[in-house]
Amino acid sequence: MDENIIVTVSGEIEPLAERLRAEGMSVGQVLGEVGIITGSVDAERRESLAAVPGVLSVEIERNFQMPPPDAEIQ
Repeated sequence: MDENIIVTVSGEIEPLAERLRAEGMSVGQVLGEVGIITGSVDAERRESLAAVPGVLSVEIERNFQMPPPDAEIQ
C-alpha cells in the first residue's frame, strides 16, 4: 500500500529526485528552495529511501482537518 511521504534532502535536489524515482518513489513535488521532495511510495520501500545518500529524513505525511467554525465543541 502506498504512503504519502515527505523527504528532506541535502545537496542538489533534482539528481536526488531522480534517484528516489529509481528507488520506487512516485515524486509529486520537488521544492528546491527548502530541500523537500513530496510523493508516495510503497510502505515496504520507504526504509530504502532513507539509505539514499543526501536524504536526511523520510516522514509519513500527516493530514489534519479542523471542524467547521459552527461545530459543537468536542
